[in-house]
Amino acid sequence: MKITDIKSFLLTAPRDLHIVKVETDAGIDGLGEAGCSTREYAQEGALRHFREFLVGMDPMRIEHIWQVLYRSAYYEGGRVLAAAIAAIDMALHDIVGKALR
Repeated sequence: MKITDIKSFLLTAPRDLHIVKVETDAGIDGLGEAGCSTREYAQEGALRHFREFLVGMDPMRIEHIWQVLYRSAYYEGGRVLAAAIAAIDMALHDIVGKALR
């Protein structure tokens, strides 16, 4: 199984939500939430950046992907990058749960 796309959905009602969808070539999708209200556009940019090297990776390698996302930058990203990474992490766990049921 490989990651084929990362999609970002910015929702404003009833409160600001940033939903992230990770899609795979097996037809299994995972959802996560980047809970960092008022910084959704910055997170969306981070997700576009992360997408460039996540596509093609095995979504079952959750810890490896987390390490790549967190440690791939020279500087720490603070709460914006941490929230984007958390949303991807949640979506990957969702994929694994669906794949193993």
